[in-house]
Amino acid sequence: MASTNRSARARALLPLAAGKSQADVAREVGVSRSTVAAWMRNSEFAEELARLKPLLETKPLDGKALLAAVLEATDRINPPAGPVVVSIPANASPRRRQQLLARGIARALKASEQ
Repeated sequence: MASTNRSARARALLPLAAGKSQADVAREVGVSRSTVAAWMRNSEFAEELARLKPLLETKPLDGKALLAAVLEATDRINPPAGPVVVSIPANASPRRRQQLLARGIARALKASEQ
């Protein structure tokens, strides 16, 4: 699940909680149906869906509460990426140091996009 775009999981929460099919949600967020099925089997994702469903069933719909719940759920299922550690040998040349730092920066950027 970590390799899948994090924003796709977040965008899938509300339509799934509203009762849309996995296939419809997969098309909507741009992933395969099997990816959505895997998210549904994930206990954390399923808990977030369970928290959102009652909010969608209340009448009249409380938009502020729903928005707050979706934002909180997104933060819980998409925790921020941890630090990227770059090991640079003491005897590394300046060019090698630059290469290793560039790779570390690239890894950090990639992790923040997922």
